[in-house]
This record gives sequence, structure tokens and C-alpha cells, in this order.
Amino acid sequence: MCGICGFAGFEDEKLLKDMCSVIHHRGPDDNGMFLDSGIGLGHRRLSIIDLEGGHQPVHNEDETVWVIYNGEIYNFLQLKADLVSKGHRFYTSSDTEVLVHLYEEYGDKLVHHLRGMFAFALWDMTKKRLLLARDRLGIKPLYYSLTGNKLLFASEIKALLQCEDIRPSVNVAALHDYLTFRHNLADETMFQGVHKLMPGHTLTYSGGSIFISQYWDVPAHGNNEFTEDYYVNKLRGLLEESVRIRLMSEVPLGVYLSGGIDSGIITGMMSKMVDEPIETFSVGFGSEGQIGELSQAQEAADYFGTNHHEIVVEQGAYAKYLKDVIWHNDEPVADPSALAVFLLSKMAKKHVTVVLNGAGGDEIFGGYISYKVGMLNNRYHRLVPGFVRKGLVAPIVDSISPHLPSKFYVGMKSASHEITEHGFLFSKSVFSEEDKHSLYTGELDSRISHDSFNKATDILFNNATEKFGNRQESLLSRMMYADTRSYLVDHILLETDKLTMSSGIEARVPIIDHNVVEFACSIPDSLKLKGMTEKYILKKVGKDILPKATQQRKKRPFRIPIGTWFKGELMEMAEQAMDDSVIVREGYFKPEVIQDIMKKHNRSELLYNHKLYALLVFEMWSETFLER
Repeated sequence: MCGICGFAGFEDEKLLKDMCSVIHHRGPDDNGMFLDSGIGLGHRRLSIIDLEGGHQPVHNEDETVWVIYNGEIYNFLQLKADLVSKGHRFYTSSDTEVLVHLYEEYGDKLVHHLRGMFAFALWDMTKKRLLLARDRLGIKPLYYSLTGNKLLFASEIKALLQCEDIRPSVNVAALHDYLTFRHNLADETMFQGVHKLMPGHTLTYSGGSIFISQYWDVPAHGNNEFTEDYYVNKLRGLLEESVRIRLMSEVPLGVYLSGGIDSGIITGMMSKMVDEPIETFSVGFGSEGQIGELSQAQEAADYFGTNHHEIVVEQGAYAKYLKDVIWHNDEPVADPSALAVFLLSKMAKKHVTVVLNGAGGDEIFGGYISYKVGMLNNRYHRLVPGFVRKGLVAPIVDSISPHLPSKFYVGMKSASHEITEHGFLFSKSVFSEEDKHSLYTGELDSRISHDSFNKATDILFNNATEKFGNRQESLLSRMMYADTRSYLVDHILLETDKLTMSSGIEARVPIIDHNVVEFACSIPDSLKLKGMTEKYILKKVGKDILPKATQQRKKRPFRIPIGTWFKGELMEMAEQAMDDSVIVREGYFKPEVIQDIMKKHNRSELLYNHKLYALLVFEMWSETFLER
């Protein structure tokens, strides 16, 4: 586990050193560089496997292929044995070296042989060609920027910003989407000219040009009808294997335990595979957290006999650490729970270097309430004729719309018109299109040329429609696909990687092992959302693993008392930030509209908490990166 950075098309040793230095936190144990004509590869290492011999960059036998890599290849021992049988010679015991020999054997198709999480850069000296690759689910990040014929890449954007050719400025299209969804979409970032390499993609650079190719996607959901027991037993076996291979480490491991089903199953499986008690870590918020999530996590920890550690995040922590969270995230993500991951990782680092967590369970097995709402809405569209919806319901909605908050209005519109995808996306939104255009200055408004909902529908649902066919029959699959390719990658996994690595912690996510995901896609929708029971098949797997209270507990979101905190120190922080606001000074937003949002928040906090938080995060991101 580490951070990678580098460039192609020019030479600059000082720049490479600066890029490595700024991501020191990702790899405090070691660093390495490779410089040659037209290439620079930099690496920061967090030692987990082959502590003595895993120095990077790593090369092949004749030093014509070089690689730097961030991640873990869980099947590297099998791959190594096969490569040795084919005549390849290894000089390290690390998983990194299999990449150069796989490339010699299979070329760019080496990615199909890898099981794990990874982002790597591989330089072929003979062909003067650079290959970048990112893992199938996007667990590890990889950013790039092409200026002229110069390519720069890194695990974190802040490394790219060390190049004077990249002047930090706002990507207004990404800003427009961020205000709606709290994160950016697809390959865009908030930095103009900086892109993400998408999950399951490779990028090749040669002769000043780049070519991007997709090698994997979440597969189409199958229509196989095996017995329920078959799916339960098969899934249990795959999850056990996924947990087992993620215990590969020469340093201490632990689990982030929430008290829910996903992390509980991982903890239960892991506890049967190790001899010593597991180190588990949980976080709560103030007194609410202590009687809520923390008590549930403690209950599970007692059941599994773990060495349990917990931390309570108080309101004052935002003023102290929010800028650090934004700095490490690189991209603005308007998620109040990010601070919890940041502080939890600080605590966990005192005990372990690797943690497993339950990320992905909701997206892969159907755990969000928005799926229930979407399916009910879909059923309503089927049962109520269009002329009734449009002739009776729509006029009522239109007549009362001036008196409704925009989110309620669009949500009701989705019930009276056939815009199921918009209704689903709106359940995840903060600002509506109308809200945003009223917030923007005339200059910014003139630069916006798209509707965020149409854009997200195009990227996520139209692609899914091509994959899954009939819109009505496969709505649940398409909603889960959309969340897996967007919310999971650009929100949850982004924060998981950046905020664990901020403390030198490696996070492993067994639920989104690609073998598990591919099998999950073959499970019928009726065994994911059965009636109104979410994650039905996963709960069946957990029946013999979890304590009864965890099995019977209704799902509820991870609760953050943001409303309470916006009545105290967090509101003072927001007022101070907006008082001398970069986003106003730079001509993005109308100051009177921001003030109006703050006033309305005081009268109706439930409707404005996340709007205000999204503005605060963007303001602090602007202060951090635009005024550096």
C-alpha cells in the first residue's frame, strides 16, 4: 500500500521529488524514484508485505520494464508460481513484481489476471510506452492530467498540483454536479484539466497521446433461478474466501465495526480464521452516538470477543479537523461523516496498520431505502394510468409547487410523470437545478450548459439500460448499478482510501471483491429486496454468524447530529467562512442567496442542513486549494 506519482513526455527530477513529498502520508516507510529519458516514476511505501524487500520501483530481469504500484494483489502467490513455471525470475517476495512479469507474458491484458485493489503505472522502455491501470471497482484512486504532450499522474491530486503547468481552477461543470450530488460524476474532478482514471479502465501514453480503454464493468444481472439455499451457500463461501485472502499481511490487522450487518459478517468470519482476538474500532457522535451506533458495535464486539476500541466525535472536532479532511480528500465531498473516518483512522493507527470494512454491502446487495422508494414508485406508474397521473395528480402538484421546497416539488413530480430515474437521483440530491441557478452569479450561470440530472441519467441509467434491457423489469438492478458506479466509487471509496491513508492505514473491502460482485449480480432481484426486506440474501448469510439483535434490528442510516451542531459551533464556523468568502469573492455565488440559505436554515434546519454543509465544504476547499 502506498502512493504513486510521475510523468511522461518530459524530465524534471525536482518535480518528481516534490510530488513524492506531498503524498508522504500515504507511504511513510520508504520512497523510491526512477528517471529516464521522457519518464519519471515516484513511489511512497507503507510496508505490509515483504517488509525488507518490497522497495519500488520494481523491474523485470533485464530492467526494460518498470512499475510503481498502489494496492494489494491477493492472488499474487498463485500468479508468481505460474510465472516461475514459465521461466520468469523474481528478485523480491512482494506482490508488486508479478506485474512486470505478467506484462511480459500477457501485455496490457495482465489486468484480467489480477484479483485485488490496485492503481499502477508501468513503463515499457523498449516501446517508450506508459500503461496506467485502476482496479475493477475503483478502490484505489488514480488521477491524471494531459497538458500539451505532457502526462502527469498520481494517487492524489495534490501531487499533480506541484507542476507549475497545472494552475488550480474550478471546473464549473463539476461544481454544478457537486451541488446536486455532493460529489463529482464519472471522470471529472473539481480541478479544471484534472481527471480520474475510471474503475476498470486502462490508459496508455505514447508519443504525446493517450488512449483509454475499459476492461471490466459491473456485469448485467442474470435471470438464473436456482434455489435460495444455493445462493446463500455460494455467497457465504465467496465471502469467506474474500475475507481469508485479505488477512494476508506481515503487520497487525483490525476491522471497522459499525454494529450493522456488513461489518458484522466480516468480523464474524474473520474471528473464526485467526487465533488471537480481533482489534475492532467504532465511532459515534456525541451522546447520540454513545447510545446508538456505539452500543450496537459494542454488542457485536462482545459477541465476537474482540478487543474493542471506540471514539466519540464532538462538535468542536469540525473546527479543528475539517480543513485536514478536505486537504486529504482532494475533491470536495459534502459528507459530514467524513470526519468520523478521519478520526477513527487516527485512533486505529495506534493499534493496527490494516483494517477491513463493510463498504459496498448496500450497493451490491440492495440496502438503501431509495431502492424501496424507487420500486414503489415504479409499481405506482404501472398501476395508475398515465392520463390519471398527468390529468389529475400533475395539476395538483403544479398548483402547490410555489409553496413547496424544490426537493419536495421534484419528488412529487416524479410521482406524477414518468421520470423514475430522476426521482431516484433526486432522493440523493441536495440542490435542485432551480436552486443552483438562483444561487449562481450571472457570469457563472452563463457558463453552465447542462442539467445535472439529465447528465447523471445519461451516464448511469442509459448505460445501465443498454446492459439490462427492459427499464421496468430491471429497475432495482439499474438503481444498484448506478450507485455502484457513482456513489460507491466517487463518495464512499474515495473517502475510505484518502482518510485511512491520511493516517498510514490500509483499508481492505472484502464485500466488493470482484468475484463476489459478479456472483451477486447473478442473484435474482427478489432475493436482494424481498418485499420490503432489504439485503435479504445477505441477511440469510449472516443468520448463523451475527448476534440475534443485529439480525433483527431494522436498518437505519449512520446518524450524524449535523442539525444540532449547526445550532452551535459549526454554524459559527460557517458564518466566519462565508463572511469573507472565496466563493463569493471569485464571483461564483450571490452573497444574498447564501445569507438567505443560512436564515432559512435557522427556521427549517432539516431542509437546509446539507445545502449549508455543501457550501461550507466548497468554500473551505476553495480556501485550501485555490488560495494556496
